[in-house]
Amino acid sequence: MPKRSLFLTALASSLLALACLPAASASEGSPADQAFLTRAAAAGSAEVALGQLALQKTSSPQTRQLAQHIVSDHTKANEQLVALARQKQITVAPEPDAAAKQKLDKLQKLDGDAFDRTYAQDMVKDHQQAIALFTKASASATDNDVKQFAAQTLPVLKDHLQMAQQLRRAGRDEMQGPATPRSPMQEMPSSTQPPPSSGPPSNGH
Repeated sequence: MPKRSLFLTALASSLLALACLPAASASEGSPADQAFLTRAAAAGSAEVALGQLALQKTSSPQTRQLAQHIVSDHTKANEQLVALARQKQITVAPEPDAAAKQKLDKLQKLDGDAFDRTYAQDMVKDHQQAIALFTKASASATDNDVKQFAAQTLPVLKDHLQMAQQLRRAGRDEMQGPATPRSPMQEMPSSTQPPPSSGPPSNGH
């Protein structure tokens, strides 16, 4: 079966599992809390989909390690989020948004180092945005359970960001190649003083 078909099948299965969790028709809670849960659900689902794609396409052990952490941790966080939203009678759509789907399409067309570099860059940007979103909710959410969920998820997001930044730096170092060695003459310090005179000072005679 082609890789794209395998990926779409895995993605559909993940989304179906989340969608099967019942959600109440009524909505309660503050608009800010609802907005946070809605955005977090879409972002978390996108990270799982992107991670699953990376696991299928990459041959890099470092990229695979990052993707495995992201898929595992975000799947767990997504399940907690959907359960929390159901408890608070807030309806969320656990699926990637339009921007994430465009990112998936872009990555589908890449392979090798180009894929690894782009995936690392996307993960840095995505997790910077997620950390900002969860930091705000952990401080200002009106519902204590929502606030606690945001606070307990933050360390995981920060770990992912650190891993993604390390992966991005490694990719940049590979592109730049080894540093050009300096010649011995370049290593010598330059002097602005004239060399000392070898003869005795002149007395004018």
